[in-house]
Amino acid sequence: MMKSLLLQGRTLPLWLTGLFASVALSANLFAQSPSPRYSQTVADSISITSIDIGAIRNRKDLEMVPWEIISAFGIQELGVDPLLIESVDISAGMPSPNGPEFGGVIRTTKSVDIADLSSKLFGEVVNSPKIKGMRSRNANDAPIKIAQTEEQVILFGSEGTLRRMLGKPSKGSKAIDLLNASKYPMRSVTNFANIKPIIAGGLADMESQIPPSLYQDIEVVIEELEYVVSSNDMAGLSAQIELKLVAKDGESAARLATALGNLRTNGMEFAELSLRNAIRQEQEMSPELKQACLQYMERAKEFLGKADLWTVNGDEIAINGAYSYSIPTIGVLTGLLLPAVQAAREAARRMQSSNNVKQLLLAMLNHESAYRQFPLRATVDENGGKLLSWRVALLPYLEENALYQEFHQDEPWDSPHNIQLVDRMPAFFRHPSSQAEKGHTLYLAPYRDDTIWNSKKPKITTITDGTSYTIAIVEVQDEYAVPWTKPEDLDLNDSENFSLLRAPTAQAGFFDGSVRTISNAIDSETLEALVTSQGGEVVNVP
Repeated sequence: MMKSLLLQGRTLPLWLTGLFASVALSANLFAQSPSPRYSQTVADSISITSIDIGAIRNRKDLEMVPWEIISAFGIQELGVDPLLIESVDISAGMPSPNGPEFGGVIRTTKSVDIADLSSKLFGEVVNSPKIKGMRSRNANDAPIKIAQTEEQVILFGSEGTLRRMLGKPSKGSKAIDLLNASKYPMRSVTNFANIKPIIAGGLADMESQIPPSLYQDIEVVIEELEYVVSSNDMAGLSAQIELKLVAKDGESAARLATALGNLRTNGMEFAELSLRNAIRQEQEMSPELKQACLQYMERAKEFLGKADLWTVNGDEIAINGAYSYSIPTIGVLTGLLLPAVQAAREAARRMQSSNNVKQLLLAMLNHESAYRQFPLRATVDENGGKLLSWRVALLPYLEENALYQEFHQDEPWDSPHNIQLVDRMPAFFRHPSSQAEKGHTLYLAPYRDDTIWNSKKPKITTITDGTSYTIAIVEVQDEYAVPWTKPEDLDLNDSENFSLLRAPTAQAGFFDGSVRTISNAIDSETLEALVTSQGGEVVNVP
């Protein structure tokens, strides 16, 4: 069973990462200078995790690890001995429209040839026409590529990140310096500065739900925090752990510590309520797991109440108690981060949705450039009967021309042939938070008689109100999802549907290609002006 699970293409990224990280405990440590070690790591990644495998290999507390089995199994399934791995450095970046962006550098104690890796996992070896001496292989049924330019170095990752890793050598960064400064073999740095706009955006959406005093302290934390550093010596259940928060400078660290103190003193009750709500709304957690989290939260509150929870040293804030509390500390910190993780997850989903809308808007503009008009909201037959949605018309401009060619354009969306294509909805039409039925989209065109979507020739020149003041696409909630090929959208002739345009965290795409969040506070007149294309109103978008 283990073999069949490991060889599934969809689990390959998790398997590779887990295998490299776990069996990496096996190799002898070779001394290397910091510059070569991180020369191919994307220095401005959101997070970088390093594992010095050789420093852990012969530990007394790991003597019963079945190294022989790991070695034999790795050779059988991977094609090479995983015990040759010396170190692993994994970086993660901002997700792109194509999915997560990540990359890794695996260093080995002896020469390893990617051609020897199992053909069950990777495709044929390809020699690069652009980079001398580089060879690569694509993973089977998974968005991962491996590449090699040195005998003892294997690179892996998503296409975009791998291109960056193979570019100019990294000149280093503060994140790399923090990794090198740690004395422990397992260490991770999160570049909080890179995700501040996302976190700040998520916080702004929650402003009305947070007491003003707490909101101000949270803003200070977001503003002053630059990096989060975690280190671990992997000494079994008594693992020594360090956690540091790094600010811009000493003054910033002092302000950060004050804000954290205020949040701990005044925000405990609010944080508990927020955590309870976050756990209650988390759809991926079982009732038993939710109850366990709530029980653990009560114990974590005692830990958070300690007066000496942290100390400030220059631009760093060290979380005290990490050495003595070991594994329990991990749990406490996990509990502390649950609301932040929930907020970050939602922020990432909003960002992905925004990217989806941007791609749809770009496709619309390209369609207008090619045909001198935007796609019709619905194609029609000779009798005026509706056939297919504007979303189908955009397929050639979303690199989905092959799918577009499969449609019978003279048949309605639910004809015996066309209905079979509903389940093959491209990713751009899928909202990352949607729980709607497969093949259903939340991206709709708002229309009524005085909108461009009801025009027989919807041209950009007819938007006299300005493209930056006219809504093209909106995202709605799951209960209003429609099959993506169906010529059905948001009918604003029904006045009640206007409320959907300003639902919490609702985003709107404008005809100039921009995406903005529609505030709950927007007034009805402004909202109505934004959906018309020739109303002549003067509009200030909130």
